Amino acid sequence: MLIQAEIASFALDPNRNTPVIILKEISGNRMLPVPIGPLEASAIAIESLDVAPDKPLTIDLAKLVMEQLGGSLQRVIIGDMVDQSLQAKIQIRHDSGICCIACRPCDAIALALRCGVSMFIDDRVLDNVNSGTSSTTERLRRRIRSIDAIEFGNYFLE
Repeated sequence: MLIQAEIASFALDPNRNTPVIILKEISGNRMLPVPIGPLEASAIAIESLDVAPDKPLTIDLAKLVMEQLGGSLQRVIIGDMVDQSLQAKIQIRHDSGICCIACRPCDAIALALRCGVSMFIDDRVLDNVNSGTSSTTERLRRRIRSIDAIEFGNYFLE
């Protein structure tokens, strides 16, 4: 079953000192930390904070190409985890139907924000991630609660 999600917050993984975006199910309390690279974090922060970049980003180009070819993004799905790596798909509607394209979750999230479409997470992924109670998971949860989204955005917009 697919669960609709939204961005809950941004954080830095204290173990790797890398950006993480936290997705939360809309009608519940489960969360999914999605590791992202600095460039993707910047693209997501720029859109989340409603900041206009000086030049279009790669994700803006992807959106433009999709639209110029007659496609429209329908939704984003984070549907699986393979070897601790999240797997995502974007669903694009075009003249002859719908196509699904596999991509990195960070790119799917950035594109969903640009296009104003819903993000979904497979229930099994949420269950798998939220069943862990390791000390690392707890430290990350505490860190996530303590960081402000504006602080995250400022870090990547400097």
